[in-house]
Amino acid sequence: MTFLTRNFWASDEPRILGLTPRHAAVHYLALPLLLAFLSGWPQVGRTMAWPKYHALAFWAGMSFGGWWMNDLTTRLIAPRLRRAGAPLLLTLLAGVFLAAVPSDLVLRAWVHTYYAAFPHLPLDRPLPGLDLDAAKFLSTHFYGFLTWPLLNLGMFHLWKVPCFGYCPPVPPSPDHSAVLIHAGRPAFMAKIHASAQGNVRALSAEQHYLRVYTDCGEALILYRLSDAMRELGGLGLQVHRSHWVAAGAVQAVVGPKTAPRLQLAGGVEIPVSRSFRQSVEMAGFLKAEADYTTAQTVFHSR
Repeated sequence: MTFLTRNFWASDEPRILGLTPRHAAVHYLALPLLLAFLSGWPQVGRTMAWPKYHALAFWAGMSFGGWWMNDLTTRLIAPRLRRAGAPLLLTLLAGVFLAAVPSDLVLRAWVHTYYAAFPHLPLDRPLPGLDLDAAKFLSTHFYGFLTWPLLNLGMFHLWKVPCFGYCPPVPPSPDHSAVLIHAGRPAFMAKIHASAQGNVRALSAEQHYLRVYTDCGEALILYRLSDAMRELGGLGLQVHRSHWVAAGAVQAVVGPKTAPRLQLAGGVEIPVSRSFRQSVEMAGFLKAEADYTTAQTVFHSR
């Protein structure tokens, strides 16, 4: 199965709800487990007199139930709030507050379920009912109101993890004269998995991400197209606002003359925009006889 392979977990592509596999594992598993440990190990609340392993299991259920409900609610409202220009903090706060009532029902159900499965556990406080007491409700969810936005903001700003469609800013390279690292590789190649390392054929911007096409495959990384083009220098040409093609990488020109597309090895097609048409034509990229196999100017990144 794909998700059990090393390449899947080493991938820098957003394969799981806009997150890389590693980021998704931290967000959906590691963080809820951390919160469960912080409550279960000291055996807080109704688990004070329980065995420690029961306290950890109980709080794991509470933590995952609340965290995943917050995630679902925030994911539903985030697109509309982003379009309205709302900052990430406001979206996270709106998500956790709107999730409070449904997650409260989920958590109450978990309490009943756990006691039903282990009736021998001490019951030092009554089981939750359907009544809603405002003060008790706020005290129950206050912890979640704090941890949900703080942990997500920490992931976003410190680890540069995309969050519900919000993409962290990619800092520009401070010194573009020194962006080429060892063995002549451009800096962005360090973000690409070894299986896709090879001759750079093309670059395509996809919102805040950069898709890198090489002769060994392709990869999607968090990077600026402008920075990547500067790192590659004059080894290719920008053919569109969102696309760059390496010199000699064009195998054929397809499509109408008014909207040509550059076809690379493997069938990848890169559009040429009207504003770049003249420079692309002068560089010889639109010649049908373009020969990729004999080109000597393709950048070798290994």
